[in-house]
Amino acid sequence: MAKGSYDSKLVRIRKIKAKNNQLNSKVEIRTSLGIPLKRGIASCILMNPSIADSNGSDNTINFVTEYIYNNIPEIHWIRFYNLYPFYESSSPKIYNLIHDLTPIEYSTAMDSNRLEIKSALKSTTHLFLGYGKCSGNANDKSRYYDIETNKLLNMIEKEYKNNIFVFETSQSDKILINNKYPRHPNPNNKHFAIKHHNCHIKDGSIILI
Repeated sequence: MAKGSYDSKLVRIRKIKAKNNQLNSKVEIRTSLGIPLKRGIASCILMNPSIADSNGSDNTINFVTEYIYNNIPEIHWIRFYNLYPFYESSSPKIYNLIHDLTPIEYSTAMDSNRLEIKSALKSTTHLFLGYGKCSGNANDKSRYYDIETNKLLNMIEKEYKNNIFVFETSQSDKILINNKYPRHPNPNNKHFAIKHHNCHIKDGSIILI
């Protein structure tokens, strides 16, 4: 029998499972054929991890998961990444943690973090930016935040061509903070995302569509 090719745009070909058996020398049977379809994969880039891991969640992870589940049904998988990969429950304290790292420890962690995000972009269909605004002082902003957000956005602009979104929250009717920074979807657990808006990256800046 003639065989065609599966449509790689629709089907996860490597995950196809068929139960075939040779009944006798002339007859082959197939009792089942499972074809996993490709659906949307969301990658969310937030500020830094709080407490969530494989054994337990936190308020932000739960909120974003529920938001995407309720508002974007075509997504079947959510992956979370961060501007900074360092665990710290209180975001304003993240720079105190960073100050205690050696320059090599910091650069190694950040380089590894960006490589992880870069790899994920290849299979991401919906990218959400929600890392918020720097909570440190002016020195922290110039030494760390501005440099890291610039590296992140330039990498996304170069490597990623699919949908990009930012959140509109109950905190303000302005979608971007200072017309520049993407809002955190659940800032301080006091406000929350009410909509998401399409955007693109141009010359290292977030441009709303």
